[in-house]
Amino acid sequence: MAYEQSATMIELGNNEGHTSSPATQIEESGLLDSKDPDHPRNWSTVAKVSFCTIVCAAVFGVSFASSILGPAASIIAHEYHVSELTMQLGVSLFVAGFAAGPLVWGPFAEAFGNRTTLIIGVILCGVWQIPLGMAKNVPTILVSRFLAGAFGSSITTVGSGILTDLYDPIPRGTTLAFAAVSINLGSSFAPIVASYSTIEHSWRWLAWIPLIYFCCLALIVLLFLRESDPSRILAARHIRGSQDGSSDEEEHSTTNPRSPVRQSHELLVKYLKKPVLLFVQEPILIILTIYMAFVYGLLYLSYQLFPIAFRTRGWSAPAATLPFISVAVGLFSSVAVISLYMNTWYKRKWLERGQISTPEDSLPPMIFGSVVLPPAIFWFGWTLDSHPVSQLLAAGFIGLGLQLVFTVGVVYIVNVYRAHVVSAFAIHITVRSLVASTFPIWTQSMYLGLGFKNMTNVLGAFAALMLPFPLLFFFYGPRIRSWSRYSES
Repeated sequence: MAYEQSATMIELGNNEGHTSSPATQIEESGLLDSKDPDHPRNWSTVAKVSFCTIVCAAVFGVSFASSILGPAASIIAHEYHVSELTMQLGVSLFVAGFAAGPLVWGPFAEAFGNRTTLIIGVILCGVWQIPLGMAKNVPTILVSRFLAGAFGSSITTVGSGILTDLYDPIPRGTTLAFAAVSINLGSSFAPIVASYSTIEHSWRWLAWIPLIYFCCLALIVLLFLRESDPSRILAARHIRGSQDGSSDEEEHSTTNPRSPVRQSHELLVKYLKKPVLLFVQEPILIILTIYMAFVYGLLYLSYQLFPIAFRTRGWSAPAATLPFISVAVGLFSSVAVISLYMNTWYKRKWLERGQISTPEDSLPPMIFGSVVLPPAIFWFGWTLDSHPVSQLLAAGFIGLGLQLVFTVGVVYIVNVYRAHVVSAFAIHITVRSLVASTFPIWTQSMYLGLGFKNMTNVLGAFAALMLPFPLLFFFYGPRIRSWSRYSES
């Protein structure tokens, strides 16, 4: 099932992560095992690398589009005689559109497949750049941004998840860490592109640039991307077999869909009712959602806060976005940290236990990120009057810390709620996106009310407040999970 694959997108080595998906149920029945030539795990290395590159490019694209309008908020506000705060909604509404992902695109992918869902996201996220670029009023801009985010969320819903079936647990960790970084990397580079583009061209190029990107990507996806869900690969085989007259009745009965009424009822419970019940009853899910909403929102907040800091130093508006390169280096560094951890301590423990892991085994990189993040935020705020290199280094550590928390936080949720991962992520992503979408709105007001240093003090203090929770889960996770109605790990 598409969204369960998405939920397990960065499951760092847990070889039991697909126990509830239809794809795995088919494999367990002996119809499509891991030795089958059509199984994605048996594709050639070139095919796997190409597949991963396309998916990461799609995730990067929608992330890039999400924040590209931010630097032009004041320009657009002046053109249409509205407040800059109103135009910051252009970023907030795009991120709010991500909240539709698990509730809409999850069932859609289950019915039509991962490839179809991702293609729709690439095409329609690009299409909604057209009314943005031709907009004559503010409502058109805001509606276009929200709908671009809502359709683009189909990419983040299934994009990274469809990589899960390609690799065995250990290499899967590194590969999917790249996919996770792509989610934030695109939004980090977009402000740089936007700032320099608005100098040479109209702000409308902030719509045309993503449109060109998505047009090129759509052509590549249509030509080269194939379905990776084993259950749908098997279904396609049966269709070919029936056309050749070679499939038997028993095979058809295995893949026959349930009645539409029953299927609709199951999807309604899975994607609407159960996620809410799970969220209000699960302290692990509540705490991690709060923490990850903060680090996700912190990245979007930094797209306003960092330029403010460097413009205070006298840097030009475009040059003040260059520190996001430092953030990007930090984001990429998280892949190295995770890869090193996966191939040392984690791999040794995984092999010693007979290729079995516990959810808490994935937490050390998150603990490291939680320790790094608060002092990095304080460091950035307290060195405003020192050499800019100091703040640039701090920005890199902020990127490293928040990406480690974000990546491994997803891993832990997956490992704790294996059989209920669809519901857990449906509510987690919805709440996380809605909360994070507010950060660009109140950043300016918070800065004007508190000042730069006090604002970073508040952010650093909240990061420090959340620091003990990964440690708590690492040492007492098994006991906490034993109280849960939904944890089966």
